[in-house]
Amino acid sequence: MTLKIDLPKDFNKELLFQYLRRSSDEISFSLEGESVFKLFFFATKVVLCKIDFNERQISVDFLKSNPNTQEKEDIENYIRDWFDLDTNLSAFQEMAANDFILRPLLKQFPNLRIVKSPDLFEALSWSIIGQQINLTFAYQCKRRLVKYCNRSIEFEDKTYYAFPTPEQVFHMEDQVYTDLKFSRQKVRYLRKVAEAFIHNELSKKELQSLSFTEAEARLTALKGIGKWSANYALMRCLGFREAFPIADVGLHNALKKHLNLDHKPNLSEIGEWAKNWKGWEAYATFYLWHSLL
Repeated sequence: MTLKIDLPKDFNKELLFQYLRRSSDEISFSLEGESVFKLFFFATKVVLCKIDFNERQISVDFLKSNPNTQEKEDIENYIRDWFDLDTNLSAFQEMAANDFILRPLLKQFPNLRIVKSPDLFEALSWSIIGQQINLTFAYQCKRRLVKYCNRSIEFEDKTYYAFPTPEQVFHMEDQVYTDLKFSRQKVRYLRKVAEAFIHNELSKKELQSLSFTEAEARLTALKGIGKWSANYALMRCLGFREAFPIADVGLHNALKKHLNLDHKPNLSEIGEWAKNWKGWEAYATFYLWHSLL
């Protein structure tokens, strides 16, 4: 059984794979040549998907087991969200073509789309894991956590993993987290977020029904989710185009490099430049991040 998903005309496969390959420690999906493997857990079965791209379509082959109609729809929606296939980029491209910062990036990275993290619990957990450490160490911590929780299947002598459940993250012992190189503060934050999911206090659908300001407030009310983490999730998971992690170190480094500055820009400078990005701050940020790869 194969699922076909049409690609928008303004889609750049090469840039997508450039982003997907940014860390050899990534474990939430696997890359094998030009194929992406992604594991999905459903109530009664586990489905391993092999995702391939041609010029006009994505082909999804189901390995190990076949999804029913609803599961197939869920997988398609995840993939559409993951690669941001449903966003009309014309307004962003028009704005960027007239912006002195984004114009050269638009030419350098034509038709780049945000690569999202569609699962809210995973997105929030990753935002906590990545706080105040470099990206390499963050990926290593995530990999250790995922492998320890071992939500996985074997297929053709390879192991494929999915991110842990809130219950797994919440109930892990302190010593295990210490062995996995997690700080005590991050463990507290991860457990707080996991607890919110266990008690059904957070849902992606509910947050997406709110205004940007309301959704940001809901997230920052959680212990351990500050402005940066909230805007990361709003941008990378919930699809709010106005999300703007303005204090992000990677954003600052990208602007310094891109503009040939002798200093990292301050928040006032960035805020002034970003006035022209209104409504597309998330995309502007992603293009600048991509310039560091």
